[in-house]
Formats: sequence, structure tokens, C-alpha cells
Amino acid sequence: MFAEQVTAEYFIKTEGRGRTVDEWKARPEQPDNHWLDCLVGTAVAASMQGALQGTLQGTLLFGTDNQVASGRE
Repeated sequence: MFAEQVTAEYFIKTEGRGRTVDEWKARPEQPDNHWLDCLVGTAVAASMQGALQGTLQGTLLFGTDNQVASGRE
């Protein structure tokens, strides 16, 4: 159940207004994604509190191209 819900969405690269973003789409065969929503919500809350993910790899968030700033402000 957990694995099904956290893989219930996928992203595609979309371009518009001079930038490229990831657009998330729900998989029709997996309508429930409550656990995915909870994981994303807790990651946002942790980020708002100053926590960084993936700092050993040099990325701000797993699966993104954003680089960690050299110092905290």
C-alpha cells in the first residue's frame, strides 16, 4: 500500500514563460496518494524550519537540479 501510494504520481518536463518546470500527473490506475501528500507536506514543513535534504550530494532537494547555497542566511 505505501509503495503504491508514493508512486501514484509521475512528472513530465513542461516549458512555458521562459522556464522549465516539473508538472506532476496522477496515474489513473493508482488514484490514492495520501502517503505521498503526507511525505511532501512534512518535507515542506522541514524546509520551512531550515532543514536541508541531500546536502551530502550537494543538492537542496532530491530529484532536483537546485544547488545548496554556500552559506545560510
